[in-house]
Amino acid sequence: MSTTLLRAGLRRVFAMARTSGPMSMLCAAAALGCVLPTARAAGAPPTPVELHVGQVHLIRAGELKRVAVGNGKVIQATALDGGQVLVIPEAPGQSTLHLWAADGSESSFEIHVVPADANRLLAEVRAMLGESSRIRARIVGDKVVLEGNELSEEEAARMTEIARRYPQIVNLISRVGLERMIEMDVRMVEIRRDRLDDIGVRWSSSMQGPSFGIIGDLHRSTAFRPGGAAAEAGLEVRTRVPPFATALGLATSIGSVINLLVQNGDALVLAEPRLSCRSGGSARFVAGGELPVPFASGLGTVSVGFKEYGVKFEVEPVASETGVIAAKIATEISAINFDVQVQDVPGLTKRRAETEVNLRENETLVIAGLLSEDASRSIDKVPGLGELPILGALFRSREFRNSNTELVVFITPRFVSPGSETQRAAAERSAEHVEQARERLQMAE
Repeated sequence: MSTTLLRAGLRRVFAMARTSGPMSMLCAAAALGCVLPTARAAGAPPTPVELHVGQVHLIRAGELKRVAVGNGKVIQATALDGGQVLVIPEAPGQSTLHLWAADGSESSFEIHVVPADANRLLAEVRAMLGESSRIRARIVGDKVVLEGNELSEEEAARMTEIARRYPQIVNLISRVGLERMIEMDVRMVEIRRDRLDDIGVRWSSSMQGPSFGIIGDLHRSTAFRPGGAAAEAGLEVRTRVPPFATALGLATSIGSVINLLVQNGDALVLAEPRLSCRSGGSARFVAGGELPVPFASGLGTVSVGFKEYGVKFEVEPVASETGVIAAKIATEISAINFDVQVQDVPGLTKRRAETEVNLRENETLVIAGLLSEDASRSIDKVPGLGELPILGALFRSREFRNSNTELVVFITPRFVSPGSETQRAAAERSAEHVEQARERLQMAE
């Protein structure tokens, strides 16, 4: 119905144009938004013309003798007065149009008809692409094809999102190319804030028992007797002990120490890796071990799996064209916890943080707040006396141990290339470390 109305309207427009003269004919064609290519001479290759359903197209060919259409289901062609041919697309597809002029010349057209929304989609895609010269968009059949190579990660991600939203888009973009390399300088530091408070009166926990012995003089001397030379010199001289007298008694002492002790900890560098990966890739660092964990499998058998523990660091950086690095970062420190066991298999204590950040080159990101706290308390006291309400404090000692640790991660990204100064310096450091290791091995042998 719409095609019939369109044809009727066109006939009225051109009828009015014939009565008003040639200039009105051109104005009528311009009002319809028609493109009027000129017919080519015989023997020339077919002129490609791309139309969409619902569009009207005019071809100037001069006085015509005959018109031939290759596929009448795709287009319809009507010869008009003034040597013009009206082409109306009917359905998506391809067809040829051949024209014979009255002067004996011939012309041929290769007409491609696409759905009505294909051109609109192409315009939308080109608007979203912006000024990128490495991406080409064109219509093939009823599809819009995207082509390009050596794109940045940002451009490739944009193309993937466009292709996901429009099912008529065919993404033929090649991402193979020399992409930017990013080096992540990571330092994982555990700050220990150990504290030991030992305050009070610590009494000796043991004392000497009864003793038995024999005492006597092995050699007699009158100088060390009352009235002798030693006494006259002012030295204290006790009464003479009978030879080999026995002694039985209790000789002991009870002492105490007043404690006032505080111990502080320090910082410990757990790992200091340097990870390099391409933009859009990922890097992972693990320093630790694997905990065997048995689990039941089929037919009553038991299999063994492994869980990693220790220091972990994972990063997925993406570099934009403006030099901003967007990174997904995950850091974790874990240890075996024997206080929590299931069927004699210990658990794991973990401190983990995940984040997504934007950084520029040589900017440092600090991740902190991964705390761990262990507390213990013990009391040493004299039995009985240490339980007295007021005086008991003089006979007991209290020990409080508080261990606090905090994991702090410092991350600094840098761009590297095979010939950059940073890469050469890193290679020289690695070669130096290898040489030092060889020297130590030779000395050990």
